[in-house]
Amino acid sequence: MKSIPINKLLPALLIVSTVLVGASSIDSTRVTDYEYLTQKLTSVHEYTLEVFEAMPAEDFAFKPSEDVRTFSAQAFHIAYSTEFFKKRFNGEQVAWEPGDENRMTKEELISYFDTQFKEMSEFIMAQDANPQLTAGIVSFLDHHSHHRGQMITYLRVSGIEPPQYR
Repeated sequence: MKSIPINKLLPALLIVSTVLVGASSIDSTRVTDYEYLTQKLTSVHEYTLEVFEAMPAEDFAFKPSEDVRTFSAQAFHIAYSTEFFKKRFNGEQVAWEPGDENRMTKEELISYFDTQFKEMSEFIMAQDANPQLTAGIVSFLDHHSHHRGQMITYLRVSGIEPPQYR
């Protein structure tokens, strides 16, 4: 048997080992492996709860002008849309039917949002990574941030310092 010089064998071994390591990591790529996503969902959840808490219960009916939602309706919209997105991600064909967005108290809204966001986070983290889910998560978080930003504006207009963004 003819021996192969190490300087010829080493590059081939490096290529083969790189391919094998890359192939093995493909199988383990799951959303649950993304530490950043877990941290981001936790941060979004906690920060949104702080925004809900910042407005006094007696001011939840506040809206800066007649043509926009109340603070309460913004909170409901965030919670309801979280439930809606979760159902759509799960393949359910649901219609957008929020009903009266001003029907809940501050405490009920906090509980509703808390439950829906926790369920959404658990659902997301249990899924395999795929482009469609990634696009859905980005849309969900973008929509959520948009309405939370409106609530922060409501707080500022009311003379309330909003929670520090993190």
